Amino acid sequence: MTPPPRATPAAGRALPSHPLFLGSLAALALAVIVAHDRVVPMGYPLWGLFQNGLDLLVYRSGGATVLRPVGLYDHALHGGMWFTYPPFSAILFAPLNAVSAELTTILGYLANFAILYLVVLLCWRQLGYRQDRRLYVATGLMTVVFTWLEPVRTTIWLGQINLLLMLLIVWDLGRPEGSRLRGIGVGIATGIKLTPGLFIVELLVTRQWRAAATAIAGFLATVVVGFVVIFSDSWSYWTAVILHSTRIGETAWPANQSAAGVLARWLDVADPPLLLWALCAAALTALGLGASWLAHQRGQALLATTLCGLTSAAVSPFSWGHHWVWFVPLLVLAMHRALGAGRATAWLLPAALALPLLCWTHEFPDGVQAIGLFMVPTSDALAPLFAAVYPLMFIVVAVATLVALRPSPRRRRAEPEVSPDRNCDLPHITVT
Repeated sequence: MTPPPRATPAAGRALPSHPLFLGSLAALALAVIVAHDRVVPMGYPLWGLFQNGLDLLVYRSGGATVLRPVGLYDHALHGGMWFTYPPFSAILFAPLNAVSAELTTILGYLANFAILYLVVLLCWRQLGYRQDRRLYVATGLMTVVFTWLEPVRTTIWLGQINLLLMLLIVWDLGRPEGSRLRGIGVGIATGIKLTPGLFIVELLVTRQWRAAATAIAGFLATVVVGFVVIFSDSWSYWTAVILHSTRIGETAWPANQSAAGVLARWLDVADPPLLLWALCAAALTALGLGASWLAHQRGQALLATTLCGLTSAAVSPFSWGHHWVWFVPLLVLAMHRALGAGRATAWLLPAALALPLLCWTHEFPDGVQAIGLFMVPTSDALAPLFAAVYPLMFIVVAVATLVALRPSPRRRRAEPEVSPDRNCDLPHITVT
């Protein structure tokens, strides 16, 4: 079957030249820098933006086991944390041991800032915007602004790899269908961390057979590399460790923003009933991939990719808040929609999307800094909503996509299946 036509980005589209646009971004960026310094000071022990790097050091410790005869999954690593990723990722992390732990964390912070910049730039590029000085400056300012989103801040704070995986996928699937080795980024990302495997399913659902085959081959190649380099650890992972989600954390912990975590908190249990979770995960997968499929049919590739990323976070057995970095391209899409609307009220949409994602904070009596809306104490009436804020946002976005892009006789008469000037547009959502 011939794949649906892909929309062509408008050639040479430019960001607004009015000083108010860059000026507003600069003001927001300055406000974020002040917030990083005043709300949770960057030098605050443990909780400051550059005072942790725990996960990156766990990656480094995992990589160290590749270099010596020590089991990767047999014992806790740095900080008493277990290594939970596939063996291939430990092989990639091994070179981190060539430098000190202190330098590793510094390089990790810098790398995540650079990766975030590239993700935002790629999003604008896929939307058809001209790569000029204005775009580069605006992207830099947006990068700073986005660090005040909880998923992004926590990723940088811990030295997580969420942004790197997103970069691989956005770059890979943002290329035209039929591009050489399209899908390889998805395969490698899945070999590093299993969650991106849902993108392989999305490629199959949207009948992108060649890209799906490439992704599967890329993933299998990472498995083979793991067995060749660290056979015993690979055998242990693929036959036993992969099933032990308890190594990650407690399901009911507020920071677990997956469907399983939400159910556990709503039911006030340690773990939700397996059948109930499976049914909810299946329903959310159908919702998310259905919306992604429809976006792909309309030629809106970035929206399709973003929806799949959000779906993967929602249905994974365990998704920390920082796994939801896929809200970043969603916000770029919302900004793109606002720019195209040409009216001030259109900016209510990106503002409404960003509001629940901000670094809402609360300091407990013992000095623990809670960051993220889901961690902030609230009234009994709002607690269930706060406890499920990211999955609920995903549901709203997916449903809005299905409603806005649904086939209708009027749509079929008024426009072709794909409009060349609407590539990757976010569906119109009225904010009241």
